[in-house]
Amino acid sequence: MNGLDYDRVIAQEKKVLVSIKEHGEKIIPEFKQVAASYLREWSILLLKDYMTAKTEITQSLGSQRLEELKGEFKDFLEGLPERTAKRLDDPQIWLHRFAIPDYELSDLSYSYYLEKKSQKFIRQAIKELIGPVGALLIKYGYAEIETDYNWEMTSGEILHYAEDLPARGIEGYQAYEKLLERYKNILIEYVYASQNLWKAEQAKKSG
Repeated sequence: MNGLDYDRVIAQEKKVLVSIKEHGEKIIPEFKQVAASYLREWSILLLKDYMTAKTEITQSLGSQRLEELKGEFKDFLEGLPERTAKRLDDPQIWLHRFAIPDYELSDLSYSYYLEKKSQKFIRQAIKELIGPVGALLIKYGYAEIETDYNWEMTSGEILHYAEDLPARGIEGYQAYEKLLERYKNILIEYVYASQNLWKAEQAKKSG
């Protein structure tokens, strides 16, 4: 293969990478919307579950305190889309935006590492975004952080959900999982295309 052939291969692989990155960018606003819908549905279910399970607390609060709780919860739901969008701007999530170091491109398992890293930070963000619901439950006496293992503080003193993300009874979870799978595939394609480009560039240098 001569220099011109290498140049054609390199140009083609660069086009593939651009296309993959465009797909990665397109999924972000959709993911923010789906995550906010999932969190809204989960939040409502969570509050209902606690209030139903602990009716004695609900009764002891009285009508004024219950109205205060409902008002604060309503404010939380109204601000959820904006807070979700802001939190999911975390650069640690969208790893298709970052060049892969040359020393990682020879590692065949790197795509697995990359998508696991991305999913870890997505889960962390979702668990933090539901935290204000936990704070409300604690404030109004439905939960105590010392005894309720659903909630814990991060090292940065942020209240977050401590268990696995719930799926049962929440329709939005399926849409959330589908987008996670789509982004996982984008990252796999991104690593594969980056490796192909690197191989072509190395071959041109040595040829």
